[in-house]
Amino acid sequence: MATGPSDFKPGTMPVESQTSTFGGFLNLTVYGGSMIAVILLYPILVFCTALSWFPSLVITGVFGIILGVALKLKGGWFASVIGLCVFLAIMSVIIAAIAT
Repeated sequence: MATGPSDFKPGTMPVESQTSTFGGFLNLTVYGGSMIAVILLYPILVFCTALSWFPSLVITGVFGIILGVALKLKGGWFASVIGLCVFLAIMSVIIAAIAT
């Protein structure tokens, strides 16, 4: 390695853009991982346990709200969880109507 003279002084490089990029990556990871967990919980409860669709939906919604509070997620998270529960309820009613 070359160890010649250098103008570099530790701690003087501006890191604001790297800080915001890393913060965005962390937010994406937290929100994305949490949403995957909530989305996968519903079919796991419906198909792998003896629960029907409505108790599974309630458990999934409560889990999503608790997860949002525990991770201090913003209001968009709670709106997404409620919207997902409404969507799942409509789809479950449609599938139940078709199956009978």
